[in-house]
Formats: sequence, C-alpha cells, structure tokens
Amino acid sequence: MGTVDFRQLEEKFFFTLHELENTVLTIPASHLLIEENMRLLIDTYGPLINARERSTAAVFFISWYAAVCGAMQHMLFRSDGLLLDLSLSNLSVQLYAGEHYPLFSFKINEARFSDIPIRDRDDWCKKSLDSFYREHITPLIQMLSQLAQMNAIPLWGQIVNALYAQMEDDLAEAQDAKSRTRIIDHFKTLTHGVHSSAFGLRKNPFDIKLSFIQHPNNPDHKMLVKTACCLAYCLDSEFGYCYTCPRLKEKDRARMRANGFC
Repeated sequence: MGTVDFRQLEEKFFFTLHELENTVLTIPASHLLIEENMRLLIDTYGPLINARERSTAAVFFISWYAAVCGAMQHMLFRSDGLLLDLSLSNLSVQLYAGEHYPLFSFKINEARFSDIPIRDRDDWCKKSLDSFYREHITPLIQMLSQLAQMNAIPLWGQIVNALYAQMEDDLAEAQDAKSRTRIIDHFKTLTHGVHSSAFGLRKNPFDIKLSFIQHPNNPDHKMLVKTACCLAYCLDSEFGYCYTCPRLKEKDRARMRANGFC
C-alpha cells in the first residue's frame, strides 16, 4: 500500500487535519449546498477582502477551493497508490484570519482512502474524476452561481486557471522528456476523458485552446494566459489587471512590461 504525504497536501493544497486558531467561520463543505449557508460564507468573506459584490467574493472563494481539485489531480496521477476522500461530506471549510488577509483551509474530517488500481487505472481515474466533479464540484459551483447571480463559466475558469498552472509547474519540475509526456497524457484524462455533463456544461471547461504570451522578465520564455479574470482589480483599482488576464490586449501588456508593472 502507498502513502499520502500530508505535509505536501497541507503546504500545497491548504489541507489540514486540525481545527485552526483565529477561525472566523467553519462550515462543513456539504452544508454549502444549502443557499443560506453559502450566503453566510460569502457574506462573511466578502467584507474581509473589501469585495463590493458577491460575485467577486464567489470568484475568490472558488479560486481557493480549486486547491481541492488540484489535490485530486495530484493524487490520481502520482504513483503513491492511494486517493484521499475529498468528497464534500469529508471536508470542512475553515475561514481564518491570516497575518495580512483572510485565508481558507480545508479540514479533512476523516483520513480515509481508496486504493488506486494498477489494472485498468486509466478507466478508474476517468470514473473517479467524473464522480468527483459531477457530485461534489459542479453542485458547489451551481450554488455559487445562483447565489452571486453570475454565470458559472467564470467560476469554472478559476479552477481551470489553477489546474493548468499546476500542470505547468509539474512540467517545469519534470526530470526528463518521458516524465513530461506522462504529465501531459495524464492531464488529457481530465480534458478529454470526462464528459461535459459532469460539469453541467455543454463543453468540458478544461478542454480549451491555450494561449501564451511573452514572459515579462524573460523574453525567451512564455506564460500561459488565464482562462478567466480573477477579478482582483475589483478589490483594488490601483492594482488593475494581472499581466496574464485574458481581458488585456497585447499593447496593454507591452505597456506593463515597459513600466515594470508585471
């Protein structure tokens, strides 16, 4: 039997086995499918980040919850052989006061696992991803969309942004071409192996055409353009748009590079 590196899950994906100090609000993740509970979370979180609209707070929250999706992807396609239960019923969302701004952590209620089979592994992973998104992530996004009165696509975009960035990091850390090929092939299971109905959409949101732009500090490297705006500019007008924001035109990015605002 394999093992799960809880330290890595804690550092990279914001998981914990403990109740945190300085907690502002703790809600079982499954309870967020009830509108009044999701409203409580978003309306508590929004003022803490100076969000003027629920939609902004909703986008920021789901960008945090994208870490749960990242952990799922990470565990499925590594060779450790175990998959931690990341269902809504096994997680509690903890909003707590960080040193400079509010943070989220995801408490694992019970450390229970499934063995990832060696035989027919790819099919098993496809079914696991389908179930994970269909039963746990899609209902969460639909509730957020309903509460914030916004289209679900920008919410999905935050998860897409996070998982593609994670893939880029994994590729950069890969030791050889074989490892890089395996990372890309594994990611295709998510982009092409899961039916769009699992996301409640007409198309799999991860099945996109990637766009790259010039790195602001290294002209020989490219950066991935985000799928959706993170709405950071809504919190601080002086901050403006991120360099990789899909709303920017190339002339805007050239100006940012020239002025050192990247």
